[in-house]
Amino acid sequence: MKLIDNVQVEKVGQTLWIKSGDKTWSYDIIDLSSEGQRRKKSNTASPDVIVAPMPGKITKVFVKEGDSVTVGQALLVMEAMKMEYTLKSDLETTVETVSAKVNDQVQVGAVLVKLVKQ
Repeated sequence: MKLIDNVQVEKVGQTLWIKSGDKTWSYDIIDLSSEGQRRKKSNTASPDVIVAPMPGKITKVFVKEGDSVTVGQALLVMEAMKMEYTLKSDLETTVETVSAKVNDQVQVGAVLVKLVKQ
């Protein structure tokens, strides 16, 4: 992270995060070359695996193994860059495993929850 005149800038994966005062912006970095498009498609996340979108701290976990979940249901909350991110289910299924617990520090891409694949 770089601090320039009270502006914080951090690149996390393919996202650029900018924070100034109480405002935060995020911008997706897009590689328009044909190689970049191929690479992006191969790294597509599966809806049954919930991963950390950025480094942060787990502050709430709402599910446990064996729980039934619905589309849009909150699974856990993480804090990063002084903001909270609620990670939700894209499937109506069952929780297979929960790999994160409250107060865990996680890295970008860390598997947090696995849902039963449909």
